[in-house]
Amino acid sequence: DLSEKMIAEAWARNADPRIRYEVCGIAEYSYPAGYYDLVVSNLALHYLADLDDIYRKVFSTLRPGGVVLFNIEHPVFTAGVREDWVRDYPGERTTLFLGQEVKKQHHTLTQILMGLIRCGFVLEAVEEAMPDPSMLDLPGMADEMRRPMMLLVKARKPV
Repeated sequence: DLSEKMIAEAWARNADPRIRYEVCGIAEYSYPAGYYDLVVSNLALHYLADLDDIYRKVFSTLRPGGVVLFNIEHPVFTAGVREDWVRDYPGERTTLFLGQEVKKQHHTLTQILMGLIRCGFVLEAVEEAMPDPSMLDLPGMADEMRRPMMLLVKARKPV
């Protein structure tokens, strides 16, 4: 993680000596070849412009049969709202999160899934996750329920 605070929190919650925490960006990580059985990414990929580069790095760091699991903001969520429909285009979007402007990257569904396939991954699961219906009482949530917010993907490196 890029955040020293998040790394400190992770360390406080789980100080198992088998875990190595590192303050580092996804693009700058060393990705040791054939090292991992599982790579997990939680709501991070929509901050990166070049998904294919990360997919190649993850593919190389997985052992044969290894799995990558990730969730990313769904493309219909990151596309943004426009008055006139135009063909969706990838690129940077600015959004408000907790009262602050945050820059994210919008990727099309084709970019997200076909990038994995081009790198050699086999797709095993794709899920358009939705909030629990019990959350409908939260302000603005009913409107959010009309579109998927998250995309969950499981892919495997062939044996």
